[in-house]
Amino acid sequence: MAYLNPGEIAKAAKDGVQVVHTNAVWPHFPLRKDCGGLTKDEDVQLRKLVDDCHKAGIKLCLGLPPFPPVELVKAHPDWRIHPDDTGSVLKIAPEKDNLGTRIGCNLGPWGDYLIEVCAELVQDYKVDGYSFDGNYHPPLCFCPACKKAYQNQRGKALPPKVDLDSVPYREYLVWRGLKLEDHYRRLQERIKKIDPNAVIMSWTVNAGRYGHFLYSPRAMPTRLNLLFDLPMQEWWLDETNIGGSVAPAFGAAYLRATTGDRPNASEAYLMSRGNPYSSDSFPKQERLARTFLAMANGGLSPESYGWSGHSESTAEVFAAIRQRERWLTRTRRVPWAALLVSEQTRQFYAYKDIAERFTPPVFGVFRAALEEHLPLNLINDWDVAKDELTRYRVVVLANAAALSNEQAEAIRQYVRDGGGLVATAESSLFDELGRPRHDFALADLFGVSYLGRPKAPDKRPELDANFAITVNEDYWKQRTGVGTLSWKELSPVRDGRLDALIPNRSTVFRGPLVMVSEPKNRDEILFSMSPESWTKPPLPGGILRSFGKGRVAYLAAGLDAALWSYSFPYQRRLLTRLLELTADQTFSIKITAPMCVQTTFFTQATGQHNRLLIHFFNGLNTTANHGVPAMDVPLREETIPIHGIRVRFEKDAPRRFHLEPGNIVLKAVQDGKATVVELPPLDLHAILVGESG
Repeated sequence: MAYLNPGEIAKAAKDGVQVVHTNAVWPHFPLRKDCGGLTKDEDVQLRKLVDDCHKAGIKLCLGLPPFPPVELVKAHPDWRIHPDDTGSVLKIAPEKDNLGTRIGCNLGPWGDYLIEVCAELVQDYKVDGYSFDGNYHPPLCFCPACKKAYQNQRGKALPPKVDLDSVPYREYLVWRGLKLEDHYRRLQERIKKIDPNAVIMSWTVNAGRYGHFLYSPRAMPTRLNLLFDLPMQEWWLDETNIGGSVAPAFGAAYLRATTGDRPNASEAYLMSRGNPYSSDSFPKQERLARTFLAMANGGLSPESYGWSGHSESTAEVFAAIRQRERWLTRTRRVPWAALLVSEQTRQFYAYKDIAERFTPPVFGVFRAALEEHLPLNLINDWDVAKDELTRYRVVVLANAAALSNEQAEAIRQYVRDGGGLVATAESSLFDELGRPRHDFALADLFGVSYLGRPKAPDKRPELDANFAITVNEDYWKQRTGVGTLSWKELSPVRDGRLDALIPNRSTVFRGPLVMVSEPKNRDEILFSMSPESWTKPPLPGGILRSFGKGRVAYLAAGLDAALWSYSFPYQRRLLTRLLELTADQTFSIKITAPMCVQTTFFTQATGQHNRLLIHFFNGLNTTANHGVPAMDVPLREETIPIHGIRVRFEKDAPRRFHLEPGNIVLKAVQDGKATVVELPPLDLHAILVGESG
């Protein structure tokens, strides 16, 4: 899939491109059904574009800007978004070269008009689909259509201003998201009635790169991705999006999750730096690495021909994709562990500081699974239902603070029936709109009650003089949640690897701390914690207990957040042990590989049997940590092959194996009841294919 100019279609066809995104016309006025349609010049341009694509065997996805034409705005000035209730937008004259003067509200008549534009272009020109860059919803709109609809449907006036501190505004934001979903649902029905294969392949927000997680209030509900045939994200790995961390991999995996395990696309921008915005000195090897990283996390990797000086690498990337395309379609993620990435927690609980209150816990759990080579599927708020949860051995609530009563009951029933649960910090302490409860909704599962957060020390501790010279005020702002964690000698989480990391059964911790009551059974305490300057008996830091047929681990010390923001290796190992203990069984496929190798697990339908696909991505960056840490960006120029990767199947091993690309047949050996396969040296990316048929 490629982004290009109309004149590059022949080159794209030669490179094997199957779908293009490009643009020839903007929304027209008036509609054909109103005796209008495209101008003669636009008609010629669009027909030539469609013909050129279809003769080359390429599908055309028209990049359609969702802005009303100037003449339409002049005829219907009220159709624009009204950011305030004064009508001030009506005083602004629409301009062709100033999109800000003509932003239409898709809840009102402009939304219906845009749907008809799309229908006419499918009907008359046989375009294969659309992509929108925009067409979301505003933070708040006072246009006549919005005011009337909210009054009719909610029985009240619109909230007076954008204010996430206000519950009425949060209620509005949920309502406006539902209206946007309805708009796209009607658009899909309209174009598919004309051509069942017509698609919406739209740019998406709130579902991808790190910066999108920080955007608030949201411009679209995450659930809208379910209504796109293929949501796409601009995938930035620059310093502003923490490109040298696990954030890009998480973003690609999360986009896959928001689709319900369906097709999605991450277009890796070739930015060497985000500021200034350029592809200067961008290594060809890095372009391949980003392509394979998206692929390993369940996404397509569309490429643009528009990056200056990189046309040769564009062709090389498409060649690499063609070598793997057979193994990328009709796949499903292997279920074992699930991590809830809660949009309602992000938007209605963590909105004041998303980078501190939302992303660290989920990124920390994702990092632990990546480094331990475990299958971790990301799930959404709408997935917290009994039928969906039962697919997994263990579910993780990483400070998933905002849960509805219905979600809490689904989790309760899941654990009661034998599922495993790992929850941290303030999970379930708020409802789905972020309204605080007096206690955890899942207090009966956790075995403890919420008592608040420890008070910060009144006096700053003395620092070593050699350390103090490097400290500024930011250090003290970040020094919250400091304490000491202590393990009891017979703690069930202990194993050889954990003991080697904390041989004294005690360690300093910095991260979120929550005070909870003592459990009725003190044997359920995994470890205790003593916050900085704490003079009372230690508090419960971690709980492991049974509930019904299942097991629950609750962490009052946010080890998940700490593994992202102030990490120590023991945190990764402890989180892994809790996943294994609550799942009541380890994952049956054991990967022996360095932590720089990301492994992801999929199945592919092949008739009577499911083919197993394990992606291996070599994320080693040989220049990492050589510069200023906050500016670290992956600009990989070389690859060090990884030797000695082994895959051990404890049970249900496929009958035969081959490595792709290249159809390299691999020999499996028996080790007792287990089956072991060793891979040849891993360059950047490979797929182990296990055949059972």
